[in-house]
Amino acid sequence: MNILAIETSTDWCGIALIQNGKCTYKIEEQIPRKHAEKLPLFYESLRDKLNLNEIQLDGVAVSIGPGSFTGLRVGLGFAKGLAFAKQLPIIPVPTLNILAVNSGINNTKYSVLMYSHRDIIYVQQFSGSNPANKEGVERWGTIDHSGLIIHYGCEKLMIDENYLSIRPSAETTGLLAEDNFNKWVNENPYDLVPNYISPFELGAKK
Repeated sequence: MNILAIETSTDWCGIALIQNGKCTYKIEEQIPRKHAEKLPLFYESLRDKLNLNEIQLDGVAVSIGPGSFTGLRVGLGFAKGLAFAKQLPIIPVPTLNILAVNSGINNTKYSVLMYSHRDIIYVQQFSGSNPANKEGVERWGTIDHSGLIIHYGCEKLMIDENYLSIRPSAETTGLLAEDNFNKWVNENPYDLVPNYISPFELGAKK
């Protein structure tokens, strides 16, 4: 199976090609607010280096959220353009699942946190790489800070906490898409929207 994967859910931007369970090429860079500028260039580099037009793709994977409002829109919009041009399905991959897999934690329960805005955090519990509940949003001060916790982007809110920082990756986006292809694939993806979980201002202080 050949999956082209896109990751733009945070200030990292990346693209990768997954072929039969292995990442054969990837480009990733931390580029806040430059996803729309850089993602097409990353794609062109991958396309030209691998002669992508000669590879029969099975789908386009994209990190679907939660995450950066603009980043998610850029990634999904680019994925839709490729899917339309090449007549491919899209495989939307939950962003917090990507962080969980990248943590490498197995056989134990833990929480995944991702910074949203102000003191608002996306939260989900996992057991190994499997979600234990549905993702949600909470204020930093109301989160249960006991137990094992990993995070992305929460440094500005930490005082005494020393949580493991994990970033998303296009490679893991593609590998998860391949592993869950039959469950997650969307054959008619043009109405797909990012999983913002909530309006951008949810939880804003009044």
